[in-house]
Amino acid sequence: MGKRQSWYPGHMVATQRTIRELAPYLSAFIEVIDARAPNISRHQPLQQWIGRTQLIMVMNKAELADPDATQRWLGWFKSHGVTALAISAQNPRVKIEVEKAIRRILAPPYRLAVVGVPNVGKSTLLNKMVGGHRVMTGAKPGITRGPQWIRLPGGWEWLDLPGVVTPRHSEDWRLKVLGIVPSTAEERLLLVEKIWELVVPQMPLPENWRDWGRSRGYLKTGGVLDEQRTADAIVLAFQNGKFGRVTLEEPGEG
Repeated sequence: MGKRQSWYPGHMVATQRTIRELAPYLSAFIEVIDARAPNISRHQPLQQWIGRTQLIMVMNKAELADPDATQRWLGWFKSHGVTALAISAQNPRVKIEVEKAIRRILAPPYRLAVVGVPNVGKSTLLNKMVGGHRVMTGAKPGITRGPQWIRLPGGWEWLDLPGVVTPRHSEDWRLKVLGIVPSTAEERLLLVEKIWELVVPQMPLPENWRDWGRSRGYLKTGGVLDEQRTADAIVLAFQNGKFGRVTLEEPGEG
C-alpha cells in the first residue's frame, strides 16, 4: 500500500485537477508514451479526464523500439480511432513531424497540453517544439512539478504538466526496466534476468549476464564479480538501446 501511495503524490493529484479544468479550452492533449511499451506507459485514466478534447498519441523513443512492432502499434491505434505517430524527440526534425501531424487534424489557434508518465521524454519533446531549453529535463522521474505555459508566435500555446502515472501499473517490471518507475538495487538484480532473456537471442552475448560483467571488468577485490554494479550497468545499457531495439509488449496484450 505504501509503495502505491508514493506514486500518487500531491503534485500528481493537482495535475489531474488541472487537466479536467483546462480540457474544454484546449485544442488537444499530446500524450507522450514510450514506443517500447505503448500501452503500459500510457496514463490510463487520461481519456476520462479530457472528455471530448482531441488526443494525439506520440510514441517517443521509437529509435529504441523494434520497428516492426512500432508499425503494428501505429496500426492498432489507428484501428481504435486514435491519432498516433512514432518519433524520436532527439531527432532535429521532430518539430516538423509533430507540427505536421497537428495541422493535419486541427485548425489554428493551437492550444496544446503535453502530458505523460515520468521519464518518457515529455519535456525533451516540448523543448524541441518551443525551440529552446525552456523546460526542465532530467532522468529523475517527476522533475516537472507544476504547469508551465509557453506561448509562441503563430497561434501556438503549449502547456507542460507534471508527469502522471497509473498507480496500478507502478509495480510492472517493464516500467522499471525502462526507468519510468524507479527501482531499488535489489530489484535491478532481478530485472537484469528479464533483460537477458530478451536480448540474448538477438545479440552476440554470453548466455549468463554475469559472464558479461566479468568480461567488462566489473570485479571486486580478489577478482569476485560485482553483481550489483553489473546489474546496474546492464539496466542502464538496455534503457539506452545498447542491446538492440526491443519492444516489451504487443497490441492486445494485458
